[in-house]
Amino acid sequence: MQKFYYFSKTKQKLIQIEYLNKKSILIYILIVSFLCGTTWLTSLLVDHFNTSSKSFASLENENLFLRKQLKNLYNKYHDFDIELAKLRDENNSLRIAANLPPIQNEEFSLGIGGKEFEIKSSLHSADLDNLTNLVEKLSLKLKFEKNQHEIISEKLKNNKLLYKSIPALKPCSGEIGERGFGMREHPILGINRMHEGIDIITDTGTKVYAPGSGVISSVGFRGGYGLTVEVEHAAGYKTIYAHLSKILVSEGQEISRGKLIALTGNSGLSTGPHLHYEVHHEGIKLDPTQFFFDDLVLFEKNDKN
Repeated sequence: MQKFYYFSKTKQKLIQIEYLNKKSILIYILIVSFLCGTTWLTSLLVDHFNTSSKSFASLENENLFLRKQLKNLYNKYHDFDIELAKLRDENNSLRIAANLPPIQNEEFSLGIGGKEFEIKSSLHSADLDNLTNLVEKLSLKLKFEKNQHEIISEKLKNNKLLYKSIPALKPCSGEIGERGFGMREHPILGINRMHEGIDIITDTGTKVYAPGSGVISSVGFRGGYGLTVEVEHAAGYKTIYAHLSKILVSEGQEISRGKLIALTGNSGLSTGPHLHYEVHHEGIKLDPTQFFFDDLVLFEKNDKN
């Protein structure tokens, strides 16, 4: 049987343990094992805690970096929103120039609003939701402004065509006759009837110029009108030139403002050399003198473009 000893301080020597049974030995071994195990576990937990602390610190740093990135993105989008507001103001100015009503604020109430994005102690899903909403609002704004730009561009395009086409010039030199536009007594028939244009008194052979761009829709002899030229302009306008002596264009020909189209004469039912000139819009006869503009800079510029 194996012997066990312990050191006695009083006797200052090793004393043999004679009555230590196996059970006691087992308990002793378990206690020692427990103490050793506890020490090992404590050491393991400390190491794990240190490792976890390092991971936590790393996550904190990463979180802080992401928050800063979110703030930078927010600030960029906020600046972008300001630029969009400026663009909207410019578009409104263009709308006025294009003869379109300006967009009212209530028609486009998609402002970003809110205070500056703050770096909080922790990053929440709400931060990402806010940024997502911000992007969606800006996307709507971009779509809206793009649509407005297309509307304005189309209107300006139509206006440019209108400026080119509108009969804005007096077609020939000469004095406007006393029989103006409206109900008048016919000088030959002697009855009151609608005078659907004006008479420009001039000598035979006076040059007649197109007052606006268009297409020659009709040429030839037309009853009491004599030799006649008819021009279809854009935006529903039409002009008629009657009592001509010579026609210098052909049907279907495209012409621009200032194009020489005919010479005045005395053909048809006429009392003397003159040009009978009419302006129609959407089938309605209009007073041609309302289209004689003193300042033709706008029309000349558009005609050159």
